[in-house]
Amino acid sequence: MDLSNNNAKTLLLDTHQDIEEYADTLVTNILDKKDFNFLTYPPNCGLTELEINELKKLDNNEHLRNALRKVIADNSAGIVFNMLNLFDGTGFPKNDNDDWTGLKVIDEEPNENSEPVDDWLHDKFYETYWDWKKIRGDKKWKLDTHEE
Repeated sequence: MDLSNNNAKTLLLDTHQDIEEYADTLVTNILDKKDFNFLTYPPNCGLTELEINELKKLDNNEHLRNALRKVIADNSAGIVFNMLNLFDGTGFPKNDNDDWTGLKVIDEEPNENSEPVDDWLHDKFYETYWDWKKIRGDKKWKLDTHEE
């Protein structure tokens, strides 16, 4: 069976949750804890002592916190969107050596009650942000500027 609409939506909602949670955790580590050992990419963290010292100078205020969350989330979303374009066959790897044959995302087990996904994953990704926002709960902050 092809990818079902239910599994596509579940995957995308989980991705939105991860983007938000990772952005919030990163900002907390930078501004509150001044801890940079959590960085996993590149595998050796990559920050020099001089870079860490500059990051420690960042003021811890709500406007900076919100701005950093949004910048980090946007970067993460861009990467996910490009990856979904590869899955959908609407994008091509930058380092393709003409061996790229494409990918398929399918349901592991068929479910006769499932409807096939009705759109490209990369298109559904941004559309499902608003669904994610409805189920995320009130955290007293948000990534978007949409007023309820």
